[in-house]
Amino acid sequence: MDRTELYHVIGLFLLAMMTLTSDLSSLTFPASIFGSIAFIVSFAVMILAPAYIIADIVVELVDN
Repeated sequence: MDRTELYHVIGLFLLAMMTLTSDLSSLTFPASIFGSIAFIVSFAVMILAPAYIIADIVVELVDN
């Protein structure tokens, strides 16, 4: 993984942390749907981003 890709993954992880800690329950109807979608996507990113980085580290170690 090159440096730019790593920065993008870390940036997505930090954005997901901010989204999960924000209070999106006070939004009205149209925005509440987007808030629910943002919560689901953020939750998935919180699981997949570290797994992606760990898998890349394992692949680098196996190749060496």
